[in-house]
Amino acid sequence: MVVMMRIFSYLIFVLAISFSVVTHAEEAVVFSDVSSGIFRFQLKLAEQGNAEAQYIVGEMFETGSGVTKDRARAQSWFKKSAAQGHKKSVYKLLYLDIQNNGLNNSNKAQLGALRKQAATGSANAQYFLGKMYAAGVGVPKSLTNALTWLNKAKFHGLAEAEHEAIAVEEELARNQEKQAKKRAAALAESKQRKAAEARVRSLKQKQADKKRRAEYAKRQSSKDTEAKRLAAQHKRKDEERRLLAEEKLRLEKEKQAIEADIARNEKKAKKTKQAKKTESESSYISDPCKGKSARFLSTCR
Repeated sequence: MVVMMRIFSYLIFVLAISFSVVTHAEEAVVFSDVSSGIFRFQLKLAEQGNAEAQYIVGEMFETGSGVTKDRARAQSWFKKSAAQGHKKSVYKLLYLDIQNNGLNNSNKAQLGALRKQAATGSANAQYFLGKMYAAGVGVPKSLTNALTWLNKAKFHGLAEAEHEAIAVEEELARNQEKQAKKRAAALAESKQRKAAEARVRSLKQKQADKKRRAEYAKRQSSKDTEAKRLAAQHKRKDEERRLLAEEKLRLEKEKQAIEADIARNEKKAKKTKQAKKTESESSYISDPCKGKSARFLSTCR
């Protein structure tokens, strides 16, 4: 991605000199040979001590553009370019150092200097700081911070920053899409979980209602049974009271009957006694010696 703009920049020039730099000068350079042609052209400049060409050759070795990928040779060319004070090469070596070895005391100060230079408007520093944020090299990964610094570098006309910014925007869009899918999945899962919980609550509520109805029916049945028992008890008591009343009435009638018999008997006895008395008195009148005082009569002795 980094060398693409330079490929287009040197395309016309390479086509113009292709006959002198390829092995078979009589053959025209086709499009598939452009990258290798650019590499050979830049390699010649690099070997002549051109710091920018040395940086480009290093990146082509790193990415395998126009030449077989070779990271060791790439770093060797970056070092040659950095030794001449080429800022992008210096930042590139810092990036690779932190990427390979992590942030340590030896490169921490260089990262601080890179930050300061980015803040003061250095397009190359802004570009590499953006790349660091994009990859999480030396700093926490943050695509939004990466895009901020890459856009600043792009504003200063750095073509690499524009291509890198596009890649970051694409990654950011993919991440946002993933997050949106995750949120949608989480929302769907949450809805399903809530629906399941609602079903469980509904089932528990139905079971609780059924249990309450059963308990109420049981209590009501107990009340009905108790009411029936009390009603039966009251009925028995009423029956007992009725029987007692009848017995009392019977006894009362029997008593009255006995008393009536006694009264009749007494009356009868009284009548009999009276009759006897009357008869006795009648006998006495006709026969004085039959009375009580007959013994006192000398005539009755």
